[in-house]
Amino acid sequence: MAGNPARQPGRVPAAAPRSRTEAPHRHGTCHRRGGRPVVRLVLTLLALALFPACGWAEGNLRLTITAQGNPHPVVGEMVPFVIRAVYDRKIANEKLEIAPSDSFDWIQTGPDDWHEEMIDGLRWIVMERHLAIWPKRAGPLQFGPARHRLTIIDTQSQRRDVVVEAKPLSLSVGEFPAQRGWHFTGRALELTDSLSADPARLADGQILTRRVTLRVLGALPEQLPPRPVVSENWLITFAQPVERNLILTAEGPVAEAVWAWQFRPHTGEPGVLEPVDIPWFNTQTRRIENARIPALTIGYASFYTGQVPTGRLGAWQVAELAGSVVLGLLLGLGIAAVRLAPDGVGAGWRRIRDRWSPLLRLAYRRALARGDLLTARRLAGRIGLPAHRLAALERAIYDPRAARPSR
Repeated sequence: MAGNPARQPGRVPAAAPRSRTEAPHRHGTCHRRGGRPVVRLVLTLLALALFPACGWAEGNLRLTITAQGNPHPVVGEMVPFVIRAVYDRKIANEKLEIAPSDSFDWIQTGPDDWHEEMIDGLRWIVMERHLAIWPKRAGPLQFGPARHRLTIIDTQSQRRDVVVEAKPLSLSVGEFPAQRGWHFTGRALELTDSLSADPARLADGQILTRRVTLRVLGALPEQLPPRPVVSENWLITFAQPVERNLILTAEGPVAEAVWAWQFRPHTGEPGVLEPVDIPWFNTQTRRIENARIPALTIGYASFYTGQVPTGRLGAWQVAELAGSVVLGLLLGLGIAAVRLAPDGVGAGWRRIRDRWSPLLRLAYRRALARGDLLTARRLAGRIGLPAHRLAALERAIYDPRAARPSR
């Protein structure tokens, strides 16, 4: 083979020409057999050039989806799971994609965890992403697949783009146990009821604020039931907007709903709000349980004490009551005196009234100003002018030459 001048690199070499009459010899035979390893080598190089994404060239890359909860959940039950990647190559860039599905609600429950692990005596790069899903219908369902788009650095320090895919997660989902009412599940439930005042001992006109907080471990906020309706003829009710929150904890996601009302009774007579039951499916006990908002009695304290909250009169109440009594007595005595008094007494009251009346004195001055002496004399007698002024006024009336009296 070393003596073949017609060989070209990258091509399979051709056999050397020979005459028909030339007898075969071992050298020619060795030449034909020796070309087979070369053909294999060239084909291998071509395969490496055409298929750079082969697994053995990229390294050992594994991606899996593993459920960590009940493999046979019911509709609406949380199933936690983890997407785990194990790589023996350095990662320059990455993007994890999950196929969309209308059969589940899902969230990521924590940040991605990148770390190194010793597996079978070798150091591997590991990525874990924790998620939770809630199936929306019954039957056999699949979540995924998941694809991890990577830019790896191979053994020759070259960057290569590869895609690692994990098989879908298969679940067998059962029907929700209860067929009526609102459906939601959880691992644990907590209900708190707080009040701004003693509901049965409100001050007159006071507004009571009630705040009920519902927290469920292993649920989403939109899965919690709507706010209970409160409507009573004897009660004025204002419902505040509902607050819904999602809280991520080490135990899992916690859904929170806050319901708040403001109440004011129409009358002082107390009334009772009936209790409200909230059924839910406990995924730990696998049965329907009941949470209850307790009954509530609302009323004014004055209904029990006859408008006296402490059962005793205060100082201001005593003063107000005494003033009302005195004013009533004076008014009654005045009316009786006017109606029952004899004529002489009545005339005396009228003289006192006229003598101190500013309106009569004003009318007297106006009569003098316009020269109406007769009217001025009549008014002067009613307002009680002294005798010498009355005499001067009379002289002016009957003697035109007399001086007109002053005002």
